[in-house]
Amino acid sequence: MFFHFYYSDYLQFLTASIIQFYAGYEFYKSSLKSLKNRIADMNLLVSIGTFSAYFYSVAVLFFKDFFPVEMRHLYFEGSSAVITFVLIGRYLELKTRQTATEFMKKLISLKPDKAIKLVDGKEEVVDAVSIKKDDIVIVRPGDKIPVDGVVIEGQTEVDQSILTGESKLLYKKEGDTVLSGGINKSGLIKIKAIKDAKDSILNQIIKLLLEAQSKKPKIGKLADKITAYFVPVVLIISILVFDVWYFLGYPLNFSLTAAISVLVIACPCALGLATPITIVNVVGRGAKEGLLFKDPEVIEKSEKIDYVIFDKTGTLTEGKMKVEEYLVKDFLSVFVSLEKGINHPVAQSILQIPSQEVEIKDKQVIVGKGVVGTYKGIKVIMCNKKFLDELNIPLEKEFEEFYLKSKEKGNTVIFGVIDSKVYGVFSISDSVRPESKEVIKTLKNKGIKVVMLTGDNQKVAEKVAKEVGIEEFYYDLTPIDKYNFIKGLKEKGFTVVFVGDGINDAPSMVESDIGIAVETASDLAKESGSIVLLKSDLRGVVKAINLCQKGLKTIKQNLFWAYIYNIIGIPIAGGLLYPFFGILLNPMYAGIAMSFSSITVVLNALKLRYISI
Repeated sequence: MFFHFYYSDYLQFLTASIIQFYAGYEFYKSSLKSLKNRIADMNLLVSIGTFSAYFYSVAVLFFKDFFPVEMRHLYFEGSSAVITFVLIGRYLELKTRQTATEFMKKLISLKPDKAIKLVDGKEEVVDAVSIKKDDIVIVRPGDKIPVDGVVIEGQTEVDQSILTGESKLLYKKEGDTVLSGGINKSGLIKIKAIKDAKDSILNQIIKLLLEAQSKKPKIGKLADKITAYFVPVVLIISILVFDVWYFLGYPLNFSLTAAISVLVIACPCALGLATPITIVNVVGRGAKEGLLFKDPEVIEKSEKIDYVIFDKTGTLTEGKMKVEEYLVKDFLSVFVSLEKGINHPVAQSILQIPSQEVEIKDKQVIVGKGVVGTYKGIKVIMCNKKFLDELNIPLEKEFEEFYLKSKEKGNTVIFGVIDSKVYGVFSISDSVRPESKEVIKTLKNKGIKVVMLTGDNQKVAEKVAKEVGIEEFYYDLTPIDKYNFIKGLKEKGFTVVFVGDGINDAPSMVESDIGIAVETASDLAKESGSIVLLKSDLRGVVKAINLCQKGLKTIKQNLFWAYIYNIIGIPIAGGLLYPFFGILLNPMYAGIAMSFSSITVVLNALKLRYISI
């Protein structure tokens, strides 16, 4: 009996002291830092609760004669258990974050340290990050591709699965684009860098993922504000609980136990975790599915989507246009040279026409209309019919007939103009993405209205709309027309998603609630979009919407659980059940309950990594 009373109590003291001041050090350090900034956080609740239990026990152990017999209770195990369970909860949170960011680690591991650069015809090993635009790089079988570039010599198969979600090896030959981080699987190739290594797709993805995981939607910011007020309120409730029980005649140790239990059980760990742990899992799952979330606020905006609006060329269609036929009287090399360096499917199709390159100066893109430049001081234009009409340039009979025939087939028609006279006309066709019809049907089944907006003529628009199953479509639109259409829907209170790929889509993406840029999108479109599809598959639009909606549902579930937990837990910890059932929650069990709440929130968010989207 003596051994039990004397030695075991001091052993508890020794063990509890180590846990209190070593394991719990971070709580106290963070509490002091927060108090200096006049902020009361969850660390403060843990610190006050555990210190109260610990020092009360120390006083009883060393100065027991100052306490009545009924108050000589030790709470070393309570303070130690609280710290232990809070740390277990944080460990599980950390492990979940690490698991959710495994994709990020894989991406970073893809960044090559070195590259083989051709300098004056000689191979030179350099730091991969030093590669600049237009540098020539050799990539051997098994090597990682160090920069986004175009193959200028050789052919191979490339594994780009981690970047685009494409599981199969991609065959690459001269003229094809390869991405930094891809792995060359077979033949030796030479590539010409199309941008600096630091601006590669891989580096952009890593940067955007880091930014996305650090952002919070408004619902998360609201939780943070509530937490800031929640902690001081809990401190007041704890004091009131102590005062009420003590003045009702209950022993000091009873009142102290109830007050400490309130502090411990109310620790808002679950409240603080509810949003960020969900965002981490949404962003991580999205990256695995080939979806790059640039702005997590779209999670909240996805609750009720009224419209999904698609651009046509390069979005619903593959954007791999080809010139079916052309009629050119003269200046073919001038027209083709004017399109050189223009990042648009129409321009890329015209560049496939064999011709000799000539010098074009003062080149300028007129968005949604065409390209303008000068050749030997003469104005040169490649444009659509709408711009041709704006310029009041007439068509000769044979060009008019060619235009009407191409229009009837649903092709895009581009005119070549020299000094205000048409010298050529090009008929360009495009094929619909095979998955477009399935995507449109899925969106309609979700109760979402689907619209197509295009700058092409009526025949082209009708052909594509009919093929993919869209009833509402608008044609001959400028980028401003598209922007105003979306703005009008938003003014009526509708939530709008816009899916596009070109420079002309940037205003519409910015104006929409959720802008989705497809894999072939221009840099400006990707900058404007909230979500970027890294995989060349339009089904990513449906996946993005589903993941956002399920993410929002998870955040709401987590916040609901956190609030309900505190609404029920605080009164029980304060002794509400004691007068009726004789139940008073020990601080140790309050700590277990608090940790269980945090673990529940973590596990609920973790399911986003496995559920079907």
